[in-house]
Parts: sequence; structure tokens; C-alpha cells
Amino acid sequence: MKFFLLAISFLVSSLGQYTAGETLFVIANTVSLYAAPNFDSEQVLTLKKNDEVVFISEEESGFLKVEAEGVEGYVYSEVVGKELPEQQVILSYNATIINKTDIIDQFSGEVICTVEPGKRIFLYEGYGTEKKYLAVQLEQNGDIIFGLVDINAVKPDGVNVALIVSLSAIVGIVSIMIILLGITKKKRHKRLQMED
Repeated sequence: MKFFLLAISFLVSSLGQYTAGETLFVIANTVSLYAAPNFDSEQVLTLKKNDEVVFISEEESGFLKVEAEGVEGYVYSEVVGKELPEQQVILSYNATIINKTDIIDQFSGEVICTVEPGKRIFLYEGYGTEKKYLAVQLEQNGDIIFGLVDINAVKPDGVNVALIVSLSAIVGIVSIMIILLGITKKKRHKRLQMED
């Protein structure tokens, strides 16, 4: 019975870290308030570091429904907190900076900061070679920074770019061989028809 009560109390305490109506603070340089709880939805408002938002509810997608400046919308849960940015922030990471590069503000296009090789970052979108910039989050001098980084300066975890290029080349070569075999087969079939 004691174990059961402990399990229930843990479950209740882990359901939500904020209560409805609680004031939270923006702890990143700039934050988008989205119309829906995902990064692809319309950005209805831009919030700055230290701006206050009022917590409404928590979404399963990692977003919080909040009200800011009289507008309701959604912010990513890691960009707000109960305390001002002096708090200890633990971020999750999925990539590393490989070249000294600038982080660019996604709204103004201005350089926010410069980061050195080896800096760990979080990529918000898939790594694709057709993109020039990727949306990222990182910690810099105690601040949480959101911005854009040149794709050539990033190495995602578990992704070997040389392997991707090699696999692409192999797929290309195999495709060409299949096409050539098909052409050769057609020519042979035509020759056999002409001989009959």
C-alpha cells in the first residue's frame, strides 16, 4: 500500500510543473508565440527575454499554451521558466558546431553571437543538405539563445556526412546501372525481333 501511495504521489507531482494562471518568464533571447502547438504554425507574436507570459495548459507536444500581451498562443516549454534567466538551465542537445560560426536572429537577420567548434546545440528541424540555415537552440554565457546557423557548421549526432554522401553516390551508380541494363535489354529484344 505504501508503494502504491508513493507511486500515485509521484505521478500527480510529475503531471505538470506549472499551475493555471502562474506567471512565467521568457528565458531565451527571442521566442515565437505560435498559433498552434508546433513549430510550423503561424507565429502570432515575438517575445523577448524577461517578457512575462501567463500559463494556461501543457500540451503533449512539448508546448505550453500561454497568454502574452492579451494574445493566447503556444510557446516551446524550454524557453520559459518560473524564474528569471539567472536560473540553472539544463538543455538537451542533438548536434555539435564544427566550425567557428555566427548564430543569426531569425527575425532581424542580425548576428546574435559567435560560437566556437565543439559547442553543443539543439537542432529544431531535420538535417537536409538542401537547406542553407537550421533553427537551433544553445546556451551561451548563461543565456539560452534561439537562432539560425549555417548548415555547413553543424554535425548532427549519429549522422556521418561522408556516409550520407557515399550512400547517395552508391544509390546513383546503382540507378545508372539499372537504366543501362534496361537499355541494353531493349536493344537485344529489338535485335531478336528483327532477326525473326
